[in-house]
Order: sequence, then structure tokens, then C-alpha cells
Amino acid sequence: MNQSLSTRQKGYIQIILSGMCFGALGYFGKMAYKNSILPGELLALRYSISAILTGLIILITNPKSLILNRFQLVSSLLLGIFGYALFSSFYFIALTGLSASLTVLLLYTYPVMVAVMSQFILKEHLGRLGIYALIVVSIGIVGLVWGEWSVSEPKFLLYGIGSAFFYALYIMYSRKYLSDIPAMPSSFYVQLGAGFILSAIHFHEIERPHYLITHHGALIFSMAVVCSLMAMTLFLAGLRRITSSEASILSTTEPLFGVLIAALFLGEKLAFIQIVGGVLILIGMILIARSKR
Repeated sequence: MNQSLSTRQKGYIQIILSGMCFGALGYFGKMAYKNSILPGELLALRYSISAILTGLIILITNPKSLILNRFQLVSSLLLGIFGYALFSSFYFIALTGLSASLTVLLLYTYPVMVAVMSQFILKEHLGRLGIYALIVVSIGIVGLVWGEWSVSEPKFLLYGIGSAFFYALYIMYSRKYLSDIPAMPSSFYVQLGAGFILSAIHFHEIERPHYLITHHGALIFSMAVVCSLMAMTLFLAGLRRITSSEASILSTTEPLFGVLIAALFLGEKLAFIQIVGGVLILIGMILIARSKR
């Protein structure tokens, strides 16, 4: 029993740390946009560089772990292509037609989607405390991203909801098909799939990525390490120890840390309702930690 609790606690910590790393993406994204790096280019370089770095680490530490069976290999690559690449692309398309706060709010409907769909796909149940945590966290997210919500065209709402839907599918199918694969190799192949398809879409000549890496290498590499290599590996490692519903709720620490980082390093001010929203998210984390399911 103690060992089981210890394993779950490690999963909680890994998912929360993953949220911290993902939360830094807003900061890196703003810095990249100031340097005229397009969203698609940023995503392609982020995943591609992180995949290369992850692969090098594995080759140095445990090269045999890269050998997966055909099903595991194909599943990891497809989760990168139809999970991360698709959800990220939908998210950035939504940003072009919606206010940033509304885009974030639509994305973070994914814990609700995971909680509902995982009961049918994974036969997982949140339990009473888990349901309370989901409600509290959902209200907290609304407060955290409270602001000017604007919509230029209704189709962008569909892109925002689509980003949440594909991220929810990524979480559930990662839990189902990658739970028996070590976190680093699965993270490598997921990022490889995402990096390959996004590079094929957004880079049509070698000069552009070469220019971006030459002139903005420190920024791009830092983002790849923190927001992809560390964030994705920690998330997949934590997902092996707790349920997909718990992981999706705990990962809402990402916007919380994103807002805090923006306040600390970008000079953005926090409104009272955002502080209340952040407190509610933390309460939701405590409820999940107290759940014995």
C-alpha cells in the first residue's frame, strides 16, 4: 500500500512539474514572435530539436530502449502527428481569430473531455473527490483567464474546441498504448512524428530553419529543452503512474504557472479574479492528491 501511494505521489509531482515547464511556453512564444518567428515554424523547430536532443540522451544512456515493437513505434509516431502536431496547430489557428484568454479557456475544456471519454475508452472513474476537483479547477480556469473574450469568426471557436479534443485523445491513447514504454523513448518518437510533419508543412527550403537557428538558436533551444523535452517526458512518466483523468486535471497547473511567469518576467499585472482562479486550481490539486482512486 505504501509503495502504491509513493508511486502515485511521484506521478503527481511529475505532472505538476510538467505543467510548470509547459507554462513557460507563453514566455518563449512571446520572445519568438518579437523576433518574427511564425507559429508554425516555432512548433516545427521546437519538436524537431527536442526530438534530436532526446534521441542523443537515449543513445548515451540506454540505446536499447529505442527498440520498440512495430505497434509501439507506429502508435508513438501517430500520437505525435495526430496528437501534438494537430492540437498545437489548431490552437495557434484559433489564436488568430479569438482573444488569447478565450483560446486558453477553450483548450482547457480538455480535462472535462478526458473525464467523460476515459470512462468509456479506459474504464477509468474519477470518484467523488475527483469530480469535485474537476468542477473546482474548471471554475478556477475561467477566473484565471478572465478578460476580454472576442471572436472574429465562429469557425475559430471550432478550432479552439478541436485543440482541446485532440489533446484529450492524445492523453487517453498515451495512457492506453504507451504506459508500458519508458517515458524517454516514447517522448522521442512522439516528438519525432510531430516535428517531421510540422517541418514538412512549414519549411519548404533549408535556408529558413538554418537562418532561425543561426540567429535565434539560444531562444529556440531553450524552449525545446524546457517546453518539450522536459515537459513531455515528465508528463508521459507521470501518466504511467496515475489515471488520465487525474493527469488532465493536474496539468491545469500549466496556465497557472503561465500567468505567474507572465507576471514575473513580462510585467503583466494580475487581476483579483485571476488570483482567486489560481487559488481554486490549487484547491483542485489538493482534492486530487487526497483521492484514493
